[in-house]
Amino acid sequence: MERGKLINKVIKLFRLGDASRSNTTEGELLSAMTKARELMALHNIAMVEVEGLLDETKVNELRIKVKEHSAYTRKGKFAIYDHPIMTAVSVLTDTGVYMNNKGGYQSCVFVGEETDVHIASELYSILLSSLRKFTRSACGSGWSKYHTDYAIGFGRRVIERSKKSVEKEKSNQSMALVATKKGEALAKFMDGLHLYAAPTRNRGYSNGYFEGYRDGNKMDLSFSKNMKE
Repeated sequence: MERGKLINKVIKLFRLGDASRSNTTEGELLSAMTKARELMALHNIAMVEVEGLLDETKVNELRIKVKEHSAYTRKGKFAIYDHPIMTAVSVLTDTGVYMNNKGGYQSCVFVGEETDVHIASELYSILLSSLRKFTRSACGSGWSKYHTDYAIGFGRRVIERSKKSVEKEKSNQSMALVATKKGEALAKFMDGLHLYAAPTRNRGYSNGYFEGYRDGNKMDLSFSKNMKE
């Protein structure tokens, strides 16, 4: 019953965002559509659960549209421990991620459906901040190689947990259909970017890496809870 009410709310928001049916302003339309997509993302409501109750014109408007969104830009390069968190977020939000280098600045760019990339950019900032707090709590103030190793180990464990979490969700048939559709659109877009992998360096890790990997189980990966906070 509760899920039925949520789906009905999503449908009402989509209809409110239909300028042809109401006197909705451009700002109100965008707000309604964004809110509808956020509800779908936060409650795992698949498009197939909604589109059958909407007319064909509206369904066509809601097809997967892949977009890019820069989550964060900094001078120089990102820290090595930033990358596992980016990967974990991309897994949790059904997005792709790549680094854009321009004029001495580097950007973390998420690619995917509009609501997904919006959530990814917000979630990345939250989880990265959380990672740094866990690291300083375990390793002390300041920042050293030990801190970095701990953060990398922590991030690697978070990636593994993210993959397992998503596998459970995709066992639902309707979610699997949406995931496939998103995956196809995302793969096509990413191929068009002609990206290449950056060279990797062998790195010897201290005990901090293994301590971080162990503590990676402590991070809360529920993005609905994180987004509210």
